[in-house]
Amino acid sequence: MNGQGNKEARAESELILILMVVWILSFSVASNSAAFAASNPNQTQGQYPSGSWGLGLVVPEGSEFVYGEKLSWANTTSVSLTVTLPNIGLTDYPVLAVESLMATDGSVMQVAAGLYPNDTSWLGYGWCIRNVQATPQVYEWVLNSSKPEMAPGATISLSIYLSQGRWRFTIDDLTTHDRTEGSYASDLPKLLKVGDQEVFALESYSTNSVVFANMGNLTLHALRVNGEQIIAGWYEYGSWDTRHNPLFVVGGLTPPPYLSLSEVNGSVLVWSYEQWFSSEQPQPQSAPIILFVAVPALAAIAVFSIAYVTRRWTSRITRGESNKT
Repeated sequence: MNGQGNKEARAESELILILMVVWILSFSVASNSAAFAASNPNQTQGQYPSGSWGLGLVVPEGSEFVYGEKLSWANTTSVSLTVTLPNIGLTDYPVLAVESLMATDGSVMQVAAGLYPNDTSWLGYGWCIRNVQATPQVYEWVLNSSKPEMAPGATISLSIYLSQGRWRFTIDDLTTHDRTEGSYASDLPKLLKVGDQEVFALESYSTNSVVFANMGNLTLHALRVNGEQIIAGWYEYGSWDTRHNPLFVVGGLTPPPYLSLSEVNGSVLVWSYEQWFSSEQPQPQSAPIILFVAVPALAAIAVFSIAYVTRRWTSRITRGESNKT
């Protein structure tokens, strides 16, 4: 082999080596970025997603009390929930345990314990939506990032009730006995709308499975209307359900497939995480853009490398055959 051939061979080897190093480094960066996103759900950029999902409990007219009486929403003046929060202390987007009631004019009053990005404690939130059909929806805030500071796994009480002709709310941390209360606008109707009310829901803008994987349970221990406990008649609502027609829906998107709502010991309900093995499982929203850039780049490098090596070896073979003749 002459000097020119040796130079070509060395140049080819160096180029192939460079391409292989770039390929390996790119794959390493993409893999490390994916691992970082999965282990750090609190790392986010930009605005919240355009919508939330909700997995909730709907209580229709005529649901059954513990002593056999039937629920009448027109005669309801108080709805109280005893809840144990999930063991979630970090999130990429808001996670809420939210109580809701609709008045006769279609206004929806809500009060919630919520965990937001960069927070490790759950805080109190409350608002009213006058028109649930409006786009975008307008929130009349009555409580925002307020005490009580509720630890993950705390047992709390959420209440919406009519007092002195006005709808009010309370959030009571039953673990620390810290309590917050307030009121909604005075012009809201005094009566609740008759129908299927989605009284309580786990609502979130996050679909990151890492956020929920170690949540334990969100547990609803008791639902009391006018002080009496409801024990039967409710149903679960998450995605589109042609069998039921709630007055309103908490969240509009389909809940992640790894979350479930089940009944335990009759009147206790639990929201829990279940391992999901489907290849269609939603990817974490916090996954960095580099994942979507790195994969095509790796493919392009691979194709280029294969094409280049094939061309060079074909050229060598051709030159070798020519030299033989």
